[in-house]
Amino acid sequence: MAFAVLLSGRPHVVSAFSKLGRMNANTSTASSATRLGVSSVLEDMGRTFQKAFASTESTNSAYYTVGITGSSGLLGSALIDELGKQASVNGKPLRIVKLQRSEDVEGTELSDSSLTSAPWNPKGASANAVIDPSVIESMDCVVHLAGENVATGSGPLGFLGIRAWSDDKKAEILNSRVGPTKALATAIKASKTPTTFLTASGVGVYGSDFIGESKAAADESTDASNAGGFLADVSRQWEAASEDAGNNRVVNCRMGVVMSRKGGALAKLFPVFFLGGGGILSSGNQYFSFISARDGARALAYALSTPSIKGPVNICAPQPCTNAEFTSALGKVLSRPTILPFPGFAVSLLFGEMGDEMLSGGVRAVPTKLQKSGFEFQHPTILEALQSAMDEEI
Repeated sequence: MAFAVLLSGRPHVVSAFSKLGRMNANTSTASSATRLGVSSVLEDMGRTFQKAFASTESTNSAYYTVGITGSSGLLGSALIDELGKQASVNGKPLRIVKLQRSEDVEGTELSDSSLTSAPWNPKGASANAVIDPSVIESMDCVVHLAGENVATGSGPLGFLGIRAWSDDKKAEILNSRVGPTKALATAIKASKTPTTFLTASGVGVYGSDFIGESKAAADESTDASNAGGFLADVSRQWEAASEDAGNNRVVNCRMGVVMSRKGGALAKLFPVFFLGGGGILSSGNQYFSFISARDGARALAYALSTPSIKGPVNICAPQPCTNAEFTSALGKVLSRPTILPFPGFAVSLLFGEMGDEMLSGGVRAVPTKLQKSGFEFQHPTILEALQSAMDEEI
C-alpha cells in the first residue's frame, strides 16, 4: 500500500508498470520478438526509476554543469558572461561546457575547468551518436541556442536581409532548429541522470499581427496553435521537437529581439541611425517585443536554476513598444534625428516576406511566468534596454 502511494506521485513510473503489465498479459503467445519488447520495456522502466527517485535538478557530480550550444553567438556569449558572474548554482561550483559541432563524439571526457568544451553532433542517428553518454550524464542543464539566422540571406547583400527568405533559406531556418533540438532531446531522455533542457524559441510563435491596440498582449497562456506566419510555424515545430526529452524539465524560451550592439537587429540599425538616417518603418504602429542582452542572459540563468519554471516562457521585457516608440528611443540614445520614414511598400519590395513579417508586422508579448516567479528586469523599457546596449560589452 505504501509503495502504491509512493508511485501515485510518479505518474511516469505507473505508466511504465502499466505498459509492462499489458505485455505480461499476452505472454502465453509471446514470440522472441515479444520477449525483446519486454526487455526493452524493462530497460525503459529502469531508466524511469533512476530518474524518478534521483534529484530532479542535480547530478551526483561535484559541479553544476551547464552545456551550451550556440555558445559563440550573441545570446550564448551573453549567457556565458552572466554565468561567469555566479560562483555557484544550487550550492555547487559552476562548470560551463561549450558544445561544439563535430561528427566524432565518442570518448569525450570533461575537464575540471570552469569553462571547457565538448563535441556534439546534431545529425547523430542515435542518442549516443549525438553526444557521448558520459558527457550528457554529467550535465545538470543543456541550453540549446543554436540555429540559423532568420534575418540574413545569401548573396552580396544577404547580410542586410535583402529578400532573405528564399525557399532554401526557409528550409535551412526550419531544419537548423527542429532536427538538432529533437536530437538533443532524444539524448537527454536516454541519459541515466536527470537533465534540464532549456531550448530557444521565439515570441514569433504568437504571429505578427499585433498592430496598434486592436489585439491584446500575448502571454504564455495565449493559444498560439493557429497563429499565422512562417516564424509562428517554425516556433511551433521547434517547441514540439523538445517534447522528446521525456520526463526531464523542459523550458521553451520564447525570446524577444535581443538588444545588443554586438549583433542582431540593433547592430544593423545602429550605423543607419548614427548617421541620421533613422525613421519609423511602415505604419510605426506594429508592436516590438524586445529584451536587453543582459536581461536575456539573466533570465536564462534564472530559468535554469529555478525548478518551478517549465514549459513556454516569454523572455522579453514587460513593456513592449511600437516601432515608432523604438525609433524615438534609439534616436534619443544616439542624439540623432529620426525623420526619414521607410514606407511599407518599400519594406515589401526590398525585404519580401521577411520584411512583411518581421519589420511591418509586430508581436506584443509579455513575460507573465517570469514576473510571477519573482524575476526582476533591470531594463523593462525600450529606452533602458537601448541604453544598456550602448553601455555593455555583450
